[in-house]
Amino acid sequence: MEKGMEKGLEFFDSWMKSQREFLEKWITTQKEFMENWTDSMKKLQESFLSLGSSRETGQGKEMYAMYNSWVKTMANSSKLFTDEAVKIQETWKNTVEKQMEMSRQMATNYFDLFRQKTPK
Repeated sequence: MEKGMEKGLEFFDSWMKSQREFLEKWITTQKEFMENWTDSMKKLQESFLSLGSSRETGQGKEMYAMYNSWVKTMANSSKLFTDEAVKIQETWKNTVEKQMEMSRQMATNYFDLFRQKTPK
C-alpha cells in the first residue's frame, strides 16, 4: 500500500508543477502582450508625427495635438493597467501556489495517517 501512497504524492507533485508552469507562462504572456501593444501604439504615434506637412495648417495642428494627447493618454493608461494587472496576477499565482502546497501537505498527512492505521 505504501507504493500507492508514494505514487499519489508523485502525481500530486507533477500536477502542482504543471500548474506552476501554466501560471508563470500565463502571467508572462499577458505582460508581453500589453508591452507589445504599448510599443505598437508608440510606433503608430511616431509614424503620425513623421507626417510633418499636414501639421502646418491650423486644422492639422489641432488634429496633431488631439491625436498626440490621445496616444499619450492611452499609452500611460495601458502601462498603469498592465502594471496593476501583473500585480493582481502575481498575487493570484502566489495564492494558488500556497493553496497547492497546503493541499499537498494535507495529502501527505492523510497518507501518513492511513499508513499508521493500515495493519502491517
